[in-house]
Amino acid sequence: MPRCILFLFALIAAPAFAQPFAPDAGKAPPSPEMPPAQVLAQFHHDEINLLALRADAHSLLAAALMAQTDANDPARPKPLQTPALLARAQKATDADALVWWVSAALECRGKVTSCPREETLAQLEKADPSNAAVWLWVLHRGQQTGVKATTRAALTSAAQAARFDDYFGSLAAVLYQAAGILPVEENILRASNQPGVSPAGFKLTSAASVAIALPHPYLDALNAACKDAATDAGLAQDCVAVAQKLADSGSLFARGFGLRLLLQLIPDGAAHDVAAARLRTLAWRMQHIGELGARLADDSRVTGTYMQALSASGRESDAVDAVLHAQGVALEPPADWQPVVAESPAQP
Repeated sequence: MPRCILFLFALIAAPAFAQPFAPDAGKAPPSPEMPPAQVLAQFHHDEINLLALRADAHSLLAAALMAQTDANDPARPKPLQTPALLARAQKATDADALVWWVSAALECRGKVTSCPREETLAQLEKADPSNAAVWLWVLHRGQQTGVKATTRAALTSAAQAARFDDYFGSLAAVLYQAAGILPVEENILRASNQPGVSPAGFKLTSAASVAIALPHPYLDALNAACKDAATDAGLAQDCVAVAQKLADSGSLFARGFGLRLLLQLIPDGAAHDVAAARLRTLAWRMQHIGELGARLADDSRVTGTYMQALSASGRESDAVDAVLHAQGVALEPPADWQPVVAESPAQP
């Protein structure tokens, strides 16, 4: 299953957003003679520059994430690069859990042997201690540093937390709003290489290309922590509790991950059947929202339905359900429907 429906948008947007910005893109205003890549680079530089003038944490956070694409551009002033913008977001008076969540993820990019930083985790725990996802970051760091007591305690804290929230929907909404700091005019749409995309759809693809890039190694950490659950009743109990929280979350990727983990952890029976049925329903909704992907990008009304629900709740699942309902798609699959399973490649 893809990371989420926004993964589809990122694929649509790949020609526009996959390549780094040209080093000299910010030296001249856009013109009809500019190649499409340079037009987009100038546009996004202007977005970052305008967002950087603001003082609120979310605008600075969006600018920091958007600036990642030109991290190696020597022409970009250091105050307009990701580290400086992120530091300003962290110091803003309205810095919240989302800021520290993104900070943790950025610290874990690439081959890092000990992340997130302890200071970041402390801020995240302070901002949202009832979130199981926060404790999975602690679990991840504990596994990296080899402190078994920390990893076990973190898993228990995650199991006892009230909910799981990976902030994916909230981040996508913040990025979408930030992408509206400049009007998306026709020359930008043409340069994006997304035939038929609306201005709202362009903003959504732009937000998607940034949001899905954040790493989530804490899920691998959860898998590793639960590998011996079959022989440890206490461990199994905590793992099931955490998996259930993922399965109930608003992130489609986390929901699928949690349901699959539940199917591995719980024996055959009523609870196992419920998890399997929920996974089937999730597959149904993912299939149909995928089929509506082009309309989400091209039809501003459909994009508006998606973003209104996402902004209201911060839950990706609510946004998907709202679009499906508006398009007349049932939220539950027919009794005889089964998801298509991709065939595995033949083994030599």
